[in-house]
Amino acid sequence: MIVNAAVKTSEPGAEQLAFRFVSGVRALDFLATFADRHREGLERLRQPADLDRWLRAVGLQTSRPATAQHLENARELREAINRLARASMRGKAGDGKDIAELNQWATRLPLAPQLDSRFRRHWRSPDPIGGALALIAREAVELLSGPEQELIRECAAAPACKAVQPEFVIYAELHPSR
Repeated sequence: MIVNAAVKTSEPGAEQLAFRFVSGVRALDFLATFADRHREGLERLRQPADLDRWLRAVGLQTSRPATAQHLENARELREAINRLARASMRGKAGDGKDIAELNQWATRLPLAPQLDSRFRRHWRSPDPIGGALALIAREAVELLSGPEQELIRECAAAPACKAVQPEFVIYAELHPSR
């Protein structure tokens, strides 16, 4: 699925393009990089530097910058995770192509944490951006196949959800008693 066609025609402001981290689950927060899904849609990963910025924000700073191909791959992975999360919430089977996409990413070499002499963590991989996406894919597999799968919710007020973020309608309700 090409997401670019759903991007708003007017130029969004910095606040609209700011990343949202509300779920506590990196794989679900990745879905919020495409906002306002129920209306016009807003792509927050507009250029490779945006992917770099998102990866830094989630603690996956890489040694090399993202390319246009990395950006396209990230968007495709994001949309596969989105469709699978929505199928899971509805108690339906996941689409075979989306499952294959997610599983293919999950089998790639992920980023490996490395320690330096000042006890700081750095990430290493032969393909750092691909490794970061592989890590996100693995987290999505764990979420969608584990006990938290039942806690994934869509805001009941979507598309006008105010409970979490208007543009972020899938979230992990990791503390359902709240």
